Amino acid sequence: MAAAIVAYAAPASGQPPAVAFPGGAIWQFALAAPPAQLPACDDARLYVVLRDGTLVALDHATGLPAWSASRNATVAPLSMGPFLVGASGATAWALDAASGTRRWEQDLGAVAILAPISTNSGPLFLTGANDAVLLASEDGHEIWRQPLSGRATSSAAGASGRAWVGIDDGRVLAMQTSNGAIQWTRTLQGAALVMTPLGDRLLVGSADNFLYALREKDGGTAWRWRTGGDVVGAATADARRVYFVSLDATLRAIDRRHGDLRWQRPLAARPIGGPVFAGDVLVVAGMSPELRGYKTSDGGPAGSALLPGRALYGPLMAAARGSVPARLLIMTASGQVLAIGQTVEPRLVPLEFLPGTPLQPEVLPPIREKGAAGIARFKPAMVPLPRAG
Repeated sequence: MAAAIVAYAAPASGQPPAVAFPGGAIWQFALAAPPAQLPACDDARLYVVLRDGTLVALDHATGLPAWSASRNATVAPLSMGPFLVGASGATAWALDAASGTRRWEQDLGAVAILAPISTNSGPLFLTGANDAVLLASEDGHEIWRQPLSGRATSSAAGASGRAWVGIDDGRVLAMQTSNGAIQWTRTLQGAALVMTPLGDRLLVGSADNFLYALREKDGGTAWRWRTGGDVVGAATADARRVYFVSLDATLRAIDRRHGDLRWQRPLAARPIGGPVFAGDVLVVAGMSPELRGYKTSDGGPAGSALLPGRALYGPLMAAARGSVPARLLIMTASGQVLAIGQTVEPRLVPLEFLPGTPLQPEVLPPIREKGAAGIARFKPAMVPLPRAG
C-alpha cells in the first residue's frame, strides 16, 4: 500500500483567487537549514519547522522572518487562528502565532502520527496508540479521547462539527467533534490516503485507486472514479467540477454532482500535491523543478514557472491582503521558499490594438488627364525601367 501523501487544499467552493500565473518570483528566501516538515499557513505568515530545531515564521508580503523559536516537530504543524499547534513525539504544543511565544504543552500518551486537524472544539491529534485525542485550543487540556481500533492513515475536518478519520483496514469513521462519538462507519477496499470535505460530500482518495465521493450525512457512495494510481493530495472544486491528480500522472476534471468525466490531461511529471486554483488556471507541482498550469475549461496548458529545486508539496494559496495581491507559496527540498504571482513589472502580452488616437490613412490623389473625347481618365505614374545591358 502506498504511503499517504500530505498536501494542502485550495478552497473547495466560491470564486477562485485571482493570481498572475506564471507571473514571476515576488520574493525568495533561503532557510538556514532544510525543512523538517511540511509548512503551515495562515492569512499572514508561513510557518516552517527546520531540521536544526528552529521554527521560523515568514511574512507573506515580504518573505522576511517575522519571528523564530526553538521548537521541534515530528508532524506538520497546524495554524488555528491565534495559535500554531503541533507535536514533538508524544508532546503536543501550541505557540502564539503572532510572536512565537509558548502557550501550552500537553502529553498525548503516545506519539502523534499525523498532522493535527482543526475542529470547532480544538486541535484533534491521532496517536500511535490508535487513539483520537481532542485538546482545547486555549490551554491544551484533554477534552475527549476515542479509541479507533486501528492505525490512522488520514484525517479531515468539516464545518458541520464532524471529523473523519481513515483507518488502515479501509474504514472511514465519521466522528462528532463535540464528544468523539462515532456517527457512521464506511469500509472501502483500500485505506483512505487523503480526504477532502466538499459541502455535503467527502472526497476520499483510496489505496484501491478510486476517488470516492461519500455522502457527508451517512457515508454512502454518491459516485466514484477509478484512476491508474493513488490520488495525490487534496482535491479541489469549483461550482461544476472536481479536480484531482493521481500517481498515473494525470489531472482529471469530474462532474461535481454526478461523477462523470469532463476531461483528463497527462502531466509532465508525477505529481506531489493536489491542484490549486490561480484564477481560471489549475497549478500542479511535480517531481520536476517547476510548477505547471492547466486551464480549468479543458485542461489545456497555461504556462509554467521554474523553481530553484524540487518542490515538497502542492503550492499554498496566500489570499490578497490589503495592497498585497494574492500569491502562491512553495518550498523546495533544499529550503528555498518562494512567492509566485504578479511582480512589479507587468508581464509582456501582445497588444490587440495600438494605443493612441487612430489616424485616417493618407491617400494621394491620382494623376488624371483628358482623353480624346475630353473625358478625364486615370493615368498611372510613369516609372523608368532599367537600361538593358
